[in-house]
Amino acid sequence: MPQYRPRVVVIGAGIIGSAIAYNLAIRQANVLLVDQEQVPGAGVTGKAFGWINAINGTPGTESYALWREGVAEYRRLMEALPAAFIQARFGSLLWKSDRADTERIARLHQEAGERVELLEKGGVQELEPRLRNAPDLAVFSPDDLALDPLQLSQDLVAASVEAGGLTRLGSAVTAIDTANGRVSAVRVGNETIVCDHVVMAAGGGVAALTSTFGVDTGLTTSPALLLRYACGRPVLNRILRGPRLEVRQAIDNTLLIAKSYNADTNDISPQFAGEKMLAVLKDELKLADGVELASAEIGERPVFADGLPRLGFLSEFSNLYLAVGHPGVILAPLMGRRAAEDVLEAATVAL
Repeated sequence: MPQYRPRVVVIGAGIIGSAIAYNLAIRQANVLLVDQEQVPGAGVTGKAFGWINAINGTPGTESYALWREGVAEYRRLMEALPAAFIQARFGSLLWKSDRADTERIARLHQEAGERVELLEKGGVQELEPRLRNAPDLAVFSPDDLALDPLQLSQDLVAASVEAGGLTRLGSAVTAIDTANGRVSAVRVGNETIVCDHVVMAAGGGVAALTSTFGVDTGLTTSPALLLRYACGRPVLNRILRGPRLEVRQAIDNTLLIAKSYNADTNDISPQFAGEKMLAVLKDELKLADGVELASAEIGERPVFADGLPRLGFLSEFSNLYLAVGHPGVILAPLMGRRAAEDVLEAATVAL
């Protein structure tokens, strides 16, 4: 008897949707990934900083446990798709203005089982010799990972296609057909695609989709600013997060800074904020001449009030699955595997 292959439509080719499509494809599902953008990860994913870590979490919280699982899942993904991580960099340094606060962060993460250590000023300078004002003490997290979320999304989609998955990029979902508590089809343009399950992983766009059939998931968005600076040579070896900036350097030497941004209270444009941060960069790092702002982009991160992502079937529709939330880049491989397992288990039970 031929193996049953459930027809699954994944809406959203950001890093979470791409990871779900990949995990479904390698498990032999009949999966179609749909996105209105022409390139996977071109939405909010492409405006993410790309720091895979647990060091920014708070030990003892539910979100921290989830982040740690997410980091562990990345290690498994690196074994499965090593070529996707050739350009990744490892390690971060984090410090606070107060030495005691830095010590407290290290202690809490060590007690939680994380591999972190405290470095005195000399050790920091050895790791990052182009840091002008090295802190007296910093937390070194050697297993943290810096990567390009846009490129990883594309690599995941390529691996999905290689495993038999299909894509429909540059095609927006115009409607989702429902009947008797189930989704029956997805409409893409003038085409109706009949399916067994639908996975909604379209980031902030999920709210608009669910509102069309009267479901409020409580999803909102929170803006974050990603600044890119053209730089002609290597400056940093690891991710740095201090009181004045959060910065890393990409393989092409571009310097990236993540910065909070509130459009309601900020009276400066993203471009002007980027120019101001350039002065901070020059003050904190030994830069060559010619470093300049290349882009300043706002990414609308999908968030829920409790700070946790949503992963599971909606109660209103038994075959409509929700996979969305912040921090999507950290959690994408974990959410991708779990979503695929949930959908395929439900498909098996339905037989």
